[in-house]
Parts: sequence; structure tokens; C-alpha cells
Amino acid sequence: MGMIYVHEMATYSTARIALGASRAAVGLGSWLAPDLTARLFGIDPGTANRFLTRLFGARELALAVALLAAPPGAVRAVAAAGAAIDTVDAIAGFDEGRRGNLSTQAILLGAGGALVFAALGSSVACESRSDDG
Repeated sequence: MGMIYVHEMATYSTARIALGASRAAVGLGSWLAPDLTARLFGIDPGTANRFLTRLFGARELALAVALLAAPPGAVRAVAAAGAAIDTVDAIAGFDEGRRGNLSTQAILLGAGGALVFAALGSSVACESRSDDG
């Protein structure tokens, strides 16, 4: 006879859903329409490397799936890892902006968006920590 497995019911906070859905949207857009996504972020698609844009999209999709599919005991670690990645992205974006390599739109949406994702990820990690204990 087959075994029946009962999994703990996953809980999804508003922040977790918003972050996962936003990551998925950015990831899908970057993968399926890299030129359009580059333009939306204020980056000239003529100078943007489509391959790198798609790599970014794949990473965002992986982070979205990991966050939304994580079992309750892993949500904290997944959200914290995403927040760390987003923090490094923001630092890189602001540094490139300081060097004059990004438009204001790219700084606001790219680096600023990464800060928003980092804050949401930190919030999800903290919520998950309080749920664990």
C-alpha cells in the first residue's frame, strides 16, 4: 500500500506573497522580454546584454519559487538569503549610479527596488522567526 504524507499547512504573509509575486513578475519579464524589461528599468536595451538580463530573470524566478514553495521551517533562511542578495544588488546599483553608469530611472527602479525587496525579505524572515518559536 502507498503511504499518505500529511504536510504542515503553509502560511503566507502579505509580505511573503507580495515579494514572491514581485520577484516572479520581474523574473518572467526579464526572461521573456529582456529588451522591454531593460527599458522599464531605465536601461538602454542597445547597450544591455540580453543574456545577462535573462540570467537576472532566472535568478529572480528561482528566488520567487524558493520563497513561495519553502516549507515553514525554511522560510526564514530563504527570505534572509534573498534579502542579502537584494542588499548587494542595491549597493551595486547605487555605486554604478555614483559612477554615472545608470540613469536616474535605473537607480530608482533598480537599486531602489532592490532595497524594497531587501526590506520585504527581512520582514518575511522576522515574521517567520516569530512563527517558529
